[in-house]
Amino acid sequence: MIQETLTPTAARRYYDLIGARYDWFAFYEARAKQLALELLDLAPGQSVLNVGMGTGKESLAIQEAIRPGGAAFGVDLSPAMLLAARQRNLPALCQADGRWLPFAGESFDRLLSTYVLDLIPAWDLISMLSGYRRLLKPGGRLVLLSLTEGVDQASRGFVRLWKLAYNLSPIACGGCRPLQLTGLVEEAGLSLLQREVIVQWGVPSEVIVAVR
Repeated sequence: MIQETLTPTAARRYYDLIGARYDWFAFYEARAKQLALELLDLAPGQSVLNVGMGTGKESLAIQEAIRPGGAAFGVDLSPAMLLAARQRNLPALCQADGRWLPFAGESFDRLLSTYVLDLIPAWDLISMLSGYRRLLKPGGRLVLLSLTEGVDQASRGFVRLWKLAYNLSPIACGGCRPLQLTGLVEEAGLSLLQREVIVQWGVPSEVIVAVR
């Protein structure tokens, strides 16, 4: 695993620069994100937190799925991303670093985190996942999505090239590097339910489902 990544300040500046254009990355993220939403197993009345919500597309779908009576919350490090999300008329948004989330323990039935852990230094991953666990109600469900190692010829080739580019310039890769989260999830005290790898346009994404 690549240990280091961008500082929070550098990451915020990068994603502020991208802003609403982040949705252009749907060409390799869309199928994995759709699966992640399905695996959240949403229902009316649930409380849901989306960590690293980006422009709010997934939060909008979450909000619709938990009506009536549900509550959808979203956080992101980037003010530009939050602005894009607010333009979708999403309530309950705040700027926060995913490692220090400003919510009480056992607040949420569901927690979604897509392409966030890829940006976190290796030494912070366990504590961040433990923080996610803290926020979930007993029996609550966590769905994670991240760039991962390749599983076929095309995706392995992509990851080799990505790592070469990352070694030259992490900022050119948005600070994202491939992870394998199964062992980390279990070390953080969560129970693994499911793992799938979705390859879209040669880009491998790992979808993890775990429960508290």
